[in-house]
Parts: sequence; structure tokens; C-alpha cells
Amino acid sequence: MRTRIVPAYSQLARCYDLALGRASFAHLRRLFEALALRYGLRFRSAADVGCGTGLFARYLAQSRGVPVFAVDRAAAMVSVARRRCAGARVRVLAQDLRALALPRPVDLVTANFDVVNHLTTLHDLAQAFRRIAVNLAPGGHFVFDAITDCDPLGGRSRYVRPLPGGIVQEIRWDPLTRTLQGSALFRQGQARAERHVERAHSLLEVGHALRDAGFAIRGVHDAATGAAARTCPPRVAIVAREAGRRAARSRGGAECT
Repeated sequence: MRTRIVPAYSQLARCYDLALGRASFAHLRRLFEALALRYGLRFRSAADVGCGTGLFARYLAQSRGVPVFAVDRAAAMVSVARRRCAGARVRVLAQDLRALALPRPVDLVTANFDVVNHLTTLHDLAQAFRRIAVNLAPGGHFVFDAITDCDPLGGRSRYVRPLPGGIVQEIRWDPLTRTLQGSALFRQGQARAERHVERAHSLLEVGHALRDAGFAIRGVHDAATGAAARTCPPRVAIVAREAGRRAARSRGGAECT
């Protein structure tokens, strides 16, 4: 049977929570609460960028009683998020992170589950961080996770697993380009596959992009354990504070090369 290639998340959105979302959400929530406590994060408004199906955005709104913007560029994900967040203090926006333009600045921006790795060039990474800084209130925080280039598949070059909903996920790691080439194969009915490409950013690249955007890094943690990162974990969680866009502009918005 011939497999038809379809746009990323066009099929996965409808079963994303069953396949991946709910399992990752439980851990993300615990990690965020630990970081919020450690760094004394207080916020009266927030945005979750790359919000997917809206699970984390709805959680922020309900747990803190604050208004939240949920932002994603995938139309199918936006549709699911709008249904999920109906009745909550969440406004769902269809926007590209590299051109983020919230209706008003917020105190906190979050980006979970590899959102920044979908920015596959250093230019895009730097542009997204600059837009996030612009949309933060002075002194606001940016909390996000990222896959690093430190053995992201645990020593393997290929990873295959079945997911609920009749989906087979495959990820291939290319150390030369530092890309993760992923696919989600849907076997029910006509065979369809989505292609997903992510880039594993080095901690140095992420650090330069943050500082050039006007952020001060408050902490880097192993995203699996929540402990302060002493080496280079495969995935990190980073807490950064908006430290003044004037300083970033004075450096000319230089990008890491």
C-alpha cells in the first residue's frame, strides 16, 4: 500500500493527547511547578507558545486564575486547542513564533515539548527569542525546554515505537546536521505519514541567542530530573528573565554563527 505524505500535525492533532500529549503533560506540569517554586515565579498573565492542543495553556489559566494566550502555527492544533480551552481564560492565536505579536505583553512565556527545536536554523532561533522578549513585560520570564546535541537518543541513531491510536513513530538522529528526522505513520484506513524535523541546539547556541535577545539566564536544569544541569543532559529546561531590550539593541541584535 502506498503511503501518502500529509502536512505535519494535520493528522496527529486529533489524537495527539492520546498518543503523546497527556503522558508528557504530567511531567511538564511537575517540572514547571518545581521551577516556579525555586525561582519564585509570580505572574498575572502568561502565554504558552507552540501550545499544541492547549493542555498546558488551560492548566496555567486554571491553576493561577490568570489570562493566558495559547499560540500555535499548525491549523489543526489551533482547532483542537480552541475546543479544549473554551470556557477557560485562554485566548487561542494562530501565529508563527518567529513573528509573535501578542495583543499585550505578558509576565510569563512558556514553550514546552521541543517547541524551540522546531526552529531549525540559528537565525530562526534568534528571531523567535527576540519576538518573545518583545512580548514580555519588563522583568518577565521565559521558561522552556529544549533537546540538546548531547546524545539525544541515548546512543541510538534510530528509534521506533508504537503509539496509541495505531500510530508508529520513528526518529532518526543525524549527528552531522544535528537534526532529528521524525515520522508518524498512521496505518488505519489509507496509510498516511507526517514528517517532522527538529534541530538539536547546543547549550552555547541557546545561551547566545537568549543573551542577544536581552535575556538573563537564571537556571539550566536537566528536564528529566529537574536537578540543576552539571553536564549536558539530552534535554534541558531553562528559566530566563527579560533583562532589558535596550541592552540587546545596543549589541545590534547580533546572531550566533
